Amino acid sequence: MKPFPRPVLAVVVACCAVVTDAQVSDAQSLVARLTGTVKTLGGQPVKAATIHALNPSTIPNEFTTTSDQKGDWAILGLRGGLWEITASAPGFESSTVAVRVAVSMNNPKVEFVLVGTPVKGAMDGVDTKMLQASLSAAESLMAEEKWDQAAAEYRNILAMAPALDTASLALGRALLLKKDYAGASAAYSDVLKKDARNQKALVGLGRARYEQGDRAAAIPMLEQAVSIDAATSEAAEARAILGGIRK
Repeated sequence: MKPFPRPVLAVVVACCAVVTDAQVSDAQSLVARLTGTVKTLGGQPVKAATIHALNPSTIPNEFTTTSDQKGDWAILGLRGGLWEITASAPGFESSTVAVRVAVSMNNPKVEFVLVGTPVKGAMDGVDTKMLQASLSAAESLMAEEKWDQAAAEYRNILAMAPALDTASLALGRALLLKKDYAGASAAYSDVLKKDARNQKALVGLGRARYEQGDRAAAIPMLEQAVSIDAATSEAAEARAILGGIRK
């Protein structure tokens, strides 16, 4: 029997490689949609609860949205993988679950039941539908690296819902990325005035001061973030910055 010609074999292998690369590219471009509800122990919907999704191993690695009048929420754009989903609302204990998100199938609903009593006034009068649309628009602008427009959108959100600390944190992130260090510091400081142990705000403020060139002011912020809980992704980020400072 004649041996199979080497040139033909090379062509076959090359073609297979092209198909495989295309399939991988298509798979990487897929994103998932995650939906769910937020309710009280009595089964009543929790309006304007903050839903935060975090996965440090993906890009983008976090999303934020709010529940509507019926307690329903949805996030579109997640990559496949293990996501940490947290629901929080004024007057309730926050709840966090780990969710394995798949892009090739319908993901099951994530149903939160929050324990506590809602604080009246914090989100009263807020148009949750408009708020959700603004949050989605801001996240899209962040993904497109349009920092100025994203910052403007987060400021609009804070005008609608001043109590939404996640929007202040996101504003700080947008300003930090556009190198507006003074603005970023102000946004993170606003959060720390209400919650002095907020790790995200401490790390954000520490990074802003470090990148601005004030290393002496950055160190205590970052050390405090680590001391609160050394096992979090925020603590890991703080340690990495401290390592750069101390080189």
